[in-house]
Amino acid sequence: MAPARQASPRTPDRFERDGRVLVTRAALCEEFAIGDSTARTWWRDRDTNNHPEPVHREGRRQWWDLEAMRAFVDTVRNAAARREQPPATIEHEGRTLINRPGMAERYRLDAQWLAVLYHQRADNGHPEPVRRFERFLYFDLEETDAWNDEREAAKRSSLTPVDYTGEPDELVDITEATRVLGYRNESTIRSFLSRNRDYFPAPEQTDADGRALWYRRALWEFGDRRSRPGRAGHARTGE
Repeated sequence: MAPARQASPRTPDRFERDGRVLVTRAALCEEFAIGDSTARTWWRDRDTNNHPEPVHREGRRQWWDLEAMRAFVDTVRNAAARREQPPATIEHEGRTLINRPGMAERYRLDAQWLAVLYHQRADNGHPEPVRRFERFLYFDLEETDAWNDEREAAKRSSLTPVDYTGEPDELVDITEATRVLGYRNESTIRSFLSRNRDYFPAPEQTDADGRALWYRRALWEFGDRRSRPGRAGHARTGE
């Protein structure tokens, strides 16, 4: 009786040949964290997207050069990123228009907070959009500049006055820091320290009793640049 033929071992989804790593579609999906449908769509559209050709076949199974596919995926993703980020400003009928990401950078505001202000525009005077480009609303730049100037002026007028007297390099505790910044009590600074990391300056050192100490000049600098929590560059308070 003739011995039974042993089946040939299945070629792995990833193997090396001539110094190159070859991978199947399944291995590509795992390597680049994409779905099978996305990989098949890329292959289907290869006449227009420059998808690499397979370099090895076994029946219906195909393998691609991993580095060639890496370059292809990077190109596809970079193109998608560019499509998702239209210009911050555009020219339209003789006017310069700006979108929300552009406003966030220009005014150093959080984009999500700007979205809130836009939805509350009936109360705060936020300008109306002039046009929509792709998925972004665009606003008249002169109008947004004027609106932001008025908003900043109103905010500054409501801030507590800062006491700039004393020696800049003198170290002061939280009680004096509260007085310097015009706050009613120490809880304001304590709240900043516990709920707004990086908003309020960190203490320079502690004294023998473990109390936090700040240079007056650090408090003055904070007083000059302070804003309500939520300003870009400062963490927001927790709810």
